[in-house]
Amino acid sequence: MATSRECPICLSADTEKIYRQRFSEFSEGGLFDGYDVVVCKQCGFGFASDIPDQSKFDEYYKQMSKYENEHLNGQVSESALSTYRAIVETINSILIDKNARILDVGCATGVLLAEFKGSGYQNVTGADPSASCARTAMKLYGIQVLNMPISEIPNFESPFDFLILNSVLEHIRDVNVSLQSLRNLLKPGGMIWIEVPDATRFSEWTSAAFQQFSMEHINFFSAASLMNLMQKNGFESVGIWHNQRQLEATIDPALSTIFRKTEILPDDFTPKHDSETKPALLDYIERSYQADSGVLTKIRTLAESGRDIIVWGVGTHTQRLLATSPLAKTNIIAFVDSNPRYQNKMLNGILIIPPQELKGKSEPIVISSRLYQEEIAEQIRSKLGLPNEIIRLY
Repeated sequence: MATSRECPICLSADTEKIYRQRFSEFSEGGLFDGYDVVVCKQCGFGFASDIPDQSKFDEYYKQMSKYENEHLNGQVSESALSTYRAIVETINSILIDKNARILDVGCATGVLLAEFKGSGYQNVTGADPSASCARTAMKLYGIQVLNMPISEIPNFESPFDFLILNSVLEHIRDVNVSLQSLRNLLKPGGMIWIEVPDATRFSEWTSAAFQQFSMEHINFFSAASLMNLMQKNGFESVGIWHNQRQLEATIDPALSTIFRKTEILPDDFTPKHDSETKPALLDYIERSYQADSGVLTKIRTLAESGRDIIVWGVGTHTQRLLATSPLAKTNIIAFVDSNPRYQNKMLNGILIIPPQELKGKSEPIVISSRLYQEEIAEQIRSKLGLPNEIIRLY
């Protein structure tokens, strides 16, 4: 059941709703049909409210993970690999001891840990709620991955020197509980790498409208709000970097940070007010409306034509368009997705099929993805050898 959230930083229930994100749900395994984007009136933090409790998220990431890259045999793209190498290079300059014990929480298939191993660090361990990710990490890189969410990670006899939360904290509802659990895993003076999307720069890249308000991203951090959250939970800043990460056809603004565990938790914590997040999110919303206009025009034309179509992609992009655009009024005969966890489920009452079942179907294929648009087009033509008309939304 969805519930309102109090602010994770200052615990105030006094929030301002600035947008309602809506989704069409899977027949089974989905999270919700939308959430409110709110800003705390007391400290300025932006986050998603009207969402399920943490246990629902934990179950979702166990059952519906999309980070295995099974269609690529567990490998990642060159752009992702470049990002991981940049992260290792940054941490390398601070974590000198190659015998340091490292735990990557939410490690997916262990690619980042493999890069650490390649850089000379040998005591590396991962944790991920997806059993498939854990198996892939062992198969490809010989890396042990604990198959569990943060809430289930046990205390170890020997604490860790360094923790990694790379693109993880924005996914977590109970951030304070999680950070306290992780703090207990660190030795005194141990450090943690945290990278999250930078909400103050969302509007710099709006190639896919409202994509930052995804099904999985429920915390919208600025540097100020992340600093507040970490100080509240007993960490002090070591370094912060404003990066941009190339992800296939899109660019994501990122906050890359390192924090050190302090000796004690603060007795009386008062957050510094975050004055950047609200205007930045409002600007992003306005720019997203503008960026959406071309896509909506193409979808409206498809709906008016009455043509039968196949839609490739059932992620946040498609789920939002089904709930907010004329896409639900088009004659969709099937959805297609490469992720086995989506296949044979229903979306909007329509079956999701694997790519190989497109053989023999002649309908145009609408690619509903900004991030993977060209990769999907290449798969349709080169790997599957299909002659179907391809309709790009971008």
